Amino acid sequence: MYGAPGKRGQTACLAIMQKFDMIYPERADLDWTMQALQSYRLSHGVSILDTLIASLAHRLQVPLYTDNIKDFPMLDAELVIRPC
Repeated sequence: MYGAPGKRGQTACLAIMQKFDMIYPERADLDWTMQALQSYRLSHGVSILDTLIASLAHRLQVPLYTDNIKDFPMLDAELVIRPC
């Protein structure tokens, strides 16, 4: 929802997101997040939000589709996919 253009954009975003299950971080995900943040924050400028997102993709071994591949150096290359 972050970055949605206005109220109408948020409504459209919510409609799309309701089609998916919510997956919540576990303690191990938060530990992984902190390790990734320590390893990549200064060298690559990654944010804590990116490392949190990456932790779930890492645990579940599901691909993350993003135009910002450079924000996820902590993930294996096959888990970070630029959409067409």
